[in-house]
Order: sequence, then C-alpha cells, then structure tokens
Amino acid sequence: AKFITGLVGNVQIPVMSAGNVTWEGETASAKDGAGAFTNVQLTPHRLTAYVDISKQFLAQDGLGAENMLRQDIINAINSKLEETILQDDNTNANAPVGMAYNQTATAISGFSDITAMEAGVENANVFGECKYIVSPTAKATLRTLNYGGKSTRMVMEGGEIDGTSALVTTNAQSTTANVIYGDWNQLAIGQWGSIDLTVDPYTKAADGQVRLVINAFFDAKVVRPAAFAFGKI
Repeated sequence: AKFITGLVGNVQIPVMSAGNVTWEGETASAKDGAGAFTNVQLTPHRLTAYVDISKQFLAQDGLGAENMLRQDIINAINSKLEETILQDDNTNANAPVGMAYNQTATAISGFSDITAMEAGVENANVFGECKYIVSPTAKATLRTLNYGGKSTRMVMEGGEIDGTSALVTTNAQSTTANVIYGDWNQLAIGQWGSIDLTVDPYTKAADGQVRLVINAFFDAKVVRPAAFAFGKI
C-alpha cells in the first residue's frame, strides 16, 4: 500500500485520470485539467488500548521485556489495521470503512472466474503490479482447484495464483469476499504522528502494576476503486 505519514488534519489526495489531459498544438495553451480531478479524503481515526504489566515482570529483564512488549503492541496494531482495511464493515463510525464494503464479489468456482477478476482490473487500465490477498480458507480451496479439463496444475501453486503472487491472512475473510486482487499501490494508508505509548505508573501502583496506554491515528482509502476486484469462495 501507499503509506503517507506525518499527516496533520484531514488530507485530500487528488486522483488524476486521462480525462485531465488533452492534446494541443505546439504553442497552444494547455487546458485546465483541474475540473476533472477527483479526490480521496483521509481523516484520522483513533486506534487505542491499554495493558497492565506486572512490575515484577519488568524487573526480570527490563530491556528484553520492553522490547517484547513493544513488538506485541506493533503486531496488534498492524493486525487490527489490516483487519479493518480488508473487511466489509461500515458500522463503526470511529473506524475506517473496509475496502470490501458495498462491493460485488465474483463467485469463484473455477479458473475462469479468476481470469474474469483479473480482466476486470486490466480493463480499467491499471498499470501497477497486481497481487492477490486471500484467506486461509480460500487458499485451501484454490490449492485443490485445477485449471479444468485434463490439466493437473492447480490454480494456486508455490504461493502464486496463475503466476501472480498471493499473500495469505485470516484478516481477508469477510462476508463479502475472501479473495482480493488488485494494484495495492492504489490503497492509501495515512498515519498521523507516531504510535504514542504513555507509561502510567500511578493508576495501578497499589496492585504492583504499570499501565501502558497506546494511541495511534490511521485512515485507509482506496484511491482508484477500479484497481481492485473481489471474489468469494
């Protein structure tokens, strides 16, 4: 995805198409292409949690414990952000809308359905390198789905679907889709500031614990919807 960091306030990402550009004579004035511009707006959404840590645990090995906790926090934030982006939920006003929301997925029952998804993206003149993201359930099915006829080849082999890289995550399993194909550079993820980690030694002091409070601000939007196709197995 296209990560945009260090944001302040709401941000509009301009989207330019071929309609913004015209042919003109050698010395003729260029026409204003701004009128045909569209934009995608990124708005900060707060991702937060707190965790209470035993002081005795921290006393065992301060640096090692801290590094482990920091990595766990980063992993948790990454997983939640990925889950939110790949889902089809729009019910939580405090969270970004999932990219599969309001999308129509192709019912995948054979190899021709896979090629139809790819053709839909290619017909939109998407120029970037495309990849698949699939759920473990979809992966299991695609590894046993052959090309049809007498072919012994499976649709998914060696981490690829018909020669295209396929990444696997449980976060890709939504009601709408569990196979997503597209140019992931057309997904913009914005971050406001860094991950804020506040150490609170007072709230749980009587219990011999330290409270860590995590705050991070993100948003994610598809810049060009035609750059993605959705499938369901």
